[in-house]
Amino acid sequence: MRDLKESLTQRRKGAKEDKLLAFAPLRLCVRCLPVLLLLFSTACQSNSNSSSRGIIIVNSPVTGEVRRVLVREGASVNEGAALFEIAVISEAPTVKPSPGEDPQQRAARTVEAAQSDIEKARAEVVRTEIEVNRLTPLVASGDAPQAQLDGARAEYERAQQRLRQAQSAAQNAQAGLVAARQPTAQQPAPPSATAPTEQLVTARASSAGTVSAISIQPGQRVTAGQPLATLRAE
Repeated sequence: MRDLKESLTQRRKGAKEDKLLAFAPLRLCVRCLPVLLLLFSTACQSNSNSSSRGIIIVNSPVTGEVRRVLVREGASVNEGAALFEIAVISEAPTVKPSPGEDPQQRAARTVEAAQSDIEKARAEVVRTEIEVNRLTPLVASGDAPQAQLDGARAEYERAQQRLRQAQSAAQNAQAGLVAARQPTAQQPAPPSATAPTEQLVTARASSAGTVSAISIQPGQRVTAGQPLATLRAE
């Protein structure tokens, strides 16, 4: 009878140990689950970051009309390569004549207004250049997005364009003032300060790569910061 009880007790212990061994892999999996999830998340994030770093968006530096597309899809380009030419057309500022104002006074006011525009344009060039210099190392280190730097560069190029236009208008105004001072019966008409001017701005590749898609065509009007093409980094 005693031997029978000991035999039953040993069988029960063996059955209990078998159950513990059966659930051991499951408990091991539960303990390892957070680690596995962390590794999976890290791998997904790494793949996402590597794929996003491989895509380069080329944005328009200015608002204007596309004149030429200098590359084709599938072409390999170097950093700084010219991709598109965009024409910026604008009119120089002018001074409306006052009733009874003689040509010399009007020309002098035009010169004064042009000089004021030059000073404002120079201040804007300095401000935008400082912003570009501030963002360039931040983008290089990954602390700022490329689109923000592209926008700052577009502002800088527009400021330079306004300065050149103001300087050209000042030259025309000065020539008009000289002509107005000539003591002749019939004075030649001074150069028009409102003649439209056109400037070609080049959109360039910010990094070497292969052109995977072009989203614009010649004759199309684009705005500053608008995506023009997509490159895949090499």
